[in-house]
Amino acid sequence: MKLVVVGGGVAGLAGARAAMAAAAEAGIDLEVTALEAEPRLGGKVRTERIDGVPLEWGPDSFLSSKPQGRELADELGLGQDLVGTGPQAGRVYLLMGGRLRLLPRGLAMGIPAGIGPLAAAVRSGVLGPASAVRAALEPLLGRRTATQGATVGEVAVARLGRRAAERLVDPLVQGVFGAPAREVGLAEALPWAAGHRSLTMAAAGRPAGEAPSFLSIRGGMDRLIERLAAALADIQSGTPATSVSVSGRTMRVKAGSRSVKADAVLLAVPAPAAAVLLEGSFPEAARALAGITYSASAVVLLRFPEDSLRRPMDASGYLVASGEGGAVAACSWIPTKWPHLADETWLRAVVTDPRALALADDVLRHRAAAEVAGTMGASRPPDRILMARWPQALPVYRPGHADRVRAARGALPNTVALAGAYLEGVGLPDCIRTGETSARDLVRALASA
Repeated sequence: MKLVVVGGGVAGLAGARAAMAAAAEAGIDLEVTALEAEPRLGGKVRTERIDGVPLEWGPDSFLSSKPQGRELADELGLGQDLVGTGPQAGRVYLLMGGRLRLLPRGLAMGIPAGIGPLAAAVRSGVLGPASAVRAALEPLLGRRTATQGATVGEVAVARLGRRAAERLVDPLVQGVFGAPAREVGLAEALPWAAGHRSLTMAAAGRPAGEAPSFLSIRGGMDRLIERLAAALADIQSGTPATSVSVSGRTMRVKAGSRSVKADAVLLAVPAPAAAVLLEGSFPEAARALAGITYSASAVVLLRFPEDSLRRPMDASGYLVASGEGGAVAACSWIPTKWPHLADETWLRAVVTDPRALALADDVLRHRAAAEVAGTMGASRPPDRILMARWPQALPVYRPGHADRVRAARGALPNTVALAGAYLEGVGLPDCIRTGETSARDLVRALASA
């Protein structure tokens, strides 16, 4: 039997590996072929080594509270190379009014889990006393805000007040989901808060996370991709798939001038690409997937000369409040966030504003560098400025996103499955989980055929 995996990112490669293991366990002779459109594997996982320093253009870590990332690293022999964030990385600043102000601890995606975080927000100047009192009264609001079909931004403004929504919730949502809170569905992004009578009470009920919260891989995140690829026999990079066709119980994946026969297909590509592949044979699934949009971003890596930053790096970095008018949405302080990379002063800025992204590369690079240098009180400009753009950085979990995913999955036979960040979460463990789970489902379908 033959499984064709379309997509050589972490979801596709983890899925291919899981399918081989599941087939061996079930006693099925399964051939797995992975097709990747780009010359390189890894998708959003992309490490570049500059003067021996591994720097990430995509995800630099994964949540330790979701086991799939840690477990896969262990299985691939990378467990001893997992590294946690530094002792000060739990602190995050908010750039507001041109000043860095410490965001309080005790926020769940920006929602305060009680009065303590609100008092801390007043002390740091993130909120005024009146705005903090307004947010603190949220559990006492008599009316219950409708959350079905509502965005995080809408509900946060209604429940916490505009200031708390703009200064606490929106920067965190933007940083995680790559889109403003006014565009991200509450039920889709924060299912633990949807339907709860109080946002702050829902946040207070969240379990405490593990320490450290984030893990990375010493030497670069792409080592995960290298180990996954080494476990597979047939990976064809630079081979874009263009369609999936069905004839009876046999499928064919067209890739360039070739047509690859398949008994099962795992589509581990972004939703728009999956829609194009499926539109000829599975139009209902294609229509549902075509309704999923993506946000764009640019990552700017900046190296500053030694001792040129007057602002101490005593946190993982900073987020930028809406209304600041700059290009940069967030900046990571790599030496503090990752102490094993503390030898040189590299900072990583992320740009998500569409107007800034419309600028020419050279203009955007230098604008981001000037903003970060100003915020950090740099006495000298960076001596290295590098940038990469992600036209499809993250899927936007708009209201109704879960319905679109269900519709797409429901319109496919059990021999065609989906994997990726648009299904059940944007993090690396989420991608791994969808790839592995879908692959095992496909093997079960083949076993029962």
